[in-house]
Amino acid sequence: MRKCSAAMRIAALSAAAGLVAMAVGIPRASARESHVSDPCWALSQGQTRYEPGGARHVVFAVAAGYGTTEVTVTECVRKGRFWKQFLTTLGHVGRNGYAEPGAKREGDGKSPTGSYTMTEAFGEGDPGTWLPYRSLRASGDCWGSTIGDSRYNRYYRGACLPDDENLSQLMQRGPYKQSVVVNYNRPPDSPIVHGAGSAIFMHIGSGPTAGCVAMARPELESIMRTLLPGDRIMMGTRQALFR
Repeated sequence: MRKCSAAMRIAALSAAAGLVAMAVGIPRASARESHVSDPCWALSQGQTRYEPGGARHVVFAVAAGYGTTEVTVTECVRKGRFWKQFLTTLGHVGRNGYAEPGAKREGDGKSPTGSYTMTEAFGEGDPGTWLPYRSLRASGDCWGSTIGDSRYNRYYRGACLPDDENLSQLMQRGPYKQSVVVNYNRPPDSPIVHGAGSAIFMHIGSGPTAGCVAMARPELESIMRTLLPGDRIMMGTRQALFR
């Protein structure tokens, strides 16, 4: 009986402490840290700095801070009014981490911070995605990164310019065997601004990138099989993504 009484006293004290914390505006640790371990909870609670819009799936690529290349990739699926976790895995971003919002520049080795739609994919063969998919050829598939060229941050066929992405070669090397286009600095999300950065994708990889989000192939293909045109990626540091 004494044990039960002691337990009841401890529980009462804990509850009182919780009420005091709420009264003075101190968030409980579990609520304060939930967005760190489960961004889907944060999305459900309106704790993200970006809105999901009409997306049915949101992929997060969250870094602990600026200058960090390692991220946690989490896919959230909308279930009624709430978001549930579908997948979480380790990933990497630019070799110099994330750029602060609006600060991404061509060739800086940083990944852009923000929320972007995903409307198409490419690689060596369709893994079963709902996104429009482009199967790359052995040569001649390019993505513009030359500032001033009319094909900047666009796909094109032909001889790739020296500063452009040779998608065909990078597919053969491995990273672009599967890729999803992130609509950073391009329609339908925004007009293209020359020099603000180009060729931002989710692709296969196990280390820092030039600015893309990389992860292991099985996890990337699992995500690709769920994505619908207009689904989103929210990418950046914890501070930049969550309230």
